[in-house]
Amino acid sequence: FLMLACATLLLLAIDSCYGVKVNIKVVDSHSQIGQGQSGLYRPGANKLVASRDPAPLCAHSALTQIVGKCYDIEVADYKYVVCPFHNITQHEVALKWNAYHGILGIWSHWTYDTLYSSFAHGHYTDGDTCSKDDTTIVRTALLHHTCGKRTRVVNVGEPDTCQYNITLESPLFCHEVFSDVYSALPAEERPNFAKSTLEFKHNILTEEGLRAERGEILERIGCLTRRKEFKDLQECGDEYHDLNKKYKRIR
Repeated sequence: FLMLACATLLLLAIDSCYGVKVNIKVVDSHSQIGQGQSGLYRPGANKLVASRDPAPLCAHSALTQIVGKCYDIEVADYKYVVCPFHNITQHEVALKWNAYHGILGIWSHWTYDTLYSSFAHGHYTDGDTCSKDDTTIVRTALLHHTCGKRTRVVNVGEPDTCQYNITLESPLFCHEVFSDVYSALPAEERPNFAKSTLEFKHNILTEEGLRAERGEILERIGCLTRRKEFKDLQECGDEYHDLNKKYKRIR
């Protein structure tokens, strides 16, 4: 009888345990890390929204062959997608719900050589925000262009927090004409550029004068935006206060 009673109590206990109803929390959204989009990476499914449009492209017309195309590379748990002269994005391919997808930069401008003779590197700015030393900054990327047998991304680095160095190689970059500023100029500005070159060779223009002449040409066609230079700290301070007043009036 004792054994039967124990067996009955055991069955009741088991039935009690399996009959308990437990409320289960259903996760209906992905957790977010920083600015960007989270979720498993699926090509074409992770749409990102840029903060602005890409800047106009100032380059030899042949470079439009790679405009509208994208090239990617996987480094560790990340896929980097480079769409030349449009944007650069980063996608975490790890199988986790809070995988990061974000914009590293949007096409902004070229870095030129010292005399504005050739294009050097491409700057992509205004990417997603991130934290660095308790401050919020935006991600930026510097795209290096090198000669190669086919167009592909060959290297990605992050020398400083949220500042990326990426190398894109292509047969297009094997020819100097594609980095030549003169070749990218509209027909009406080429005589002005050639004139400044000739005057420099005949010592009519100094190196500083040549930079100024070419800089003005690039500014006129929208290929260069130069920072305003102030003669002293007082002039800089006055300009700041004037801009601050204008900002307060339009708020």
